[in-house]
Amino acid sequence: MAASDNQLGATRTDPEETFNDFLTYAELLNTPQLARLYTYILREGPVEIETVKTDLDMPHSTTYKYVGRLEEMNLLTRHEDDTPTRVTVEPIHLLLDTEQGEVAASPTLIDAIGRQLDTEDIELFVDRQGIAKLAAALHYTLRIMDEDFTQRTAANKLDVHPVEGMTVFTALQDVIEEASAYDPYLDQPA
Repeated sequence: MAASDNQLGATRTDPEETFNDFLTYAELLNTPQLARLYTYILREGPVEIETVKTDLDMPHSTTYKYVGRLEEMNLLTRHEDDTPTRVTVEPIHLLLDTEQGEVAASPTLIDAIGRQLDTEDIELFVDRQGIAKLAAALHYTLRIMDEDFTQRTAANKLDVHPVEGMTVFTALQDVIEEASAYDPYLDQPA
């Protein structure tokens, strides 16, 4: 079962909308460029599209393609009354109830996915271990920051080599520290 919060923070029970939210999140998790753009707008918004292009060093066509995609996904709002037009996105939250327990995904995970493009340690980890393991590493990084685990213990629980685990935990701590400014779900239990 899945529940998602979006825009006004209300939990929906419409199965079609809930599944669409799930597909939206899946696309963000599987498209690092889209994840990076979403996170940038969330962090900096409202922001002009030209500023996005410049700051993210994205080609014009790519920027507009991904802005349009976020708009189609009902994540992005254009503020056309502003001159020039500015865009914003809302933080999204996905909560999955699985046989192993609840799993939460928030903008912090989307940011970590987008950081593959800029952070070699995250890129290498995802290349070797995959997105699901990165999500687990993010969970363990939060536990490390809460002093529930040492990095070595978390690496063992993650089932990766201690050096690989410690390297990604360090990179993810930077993501988490920055995300505390724009992810309203970060302090909620995962």
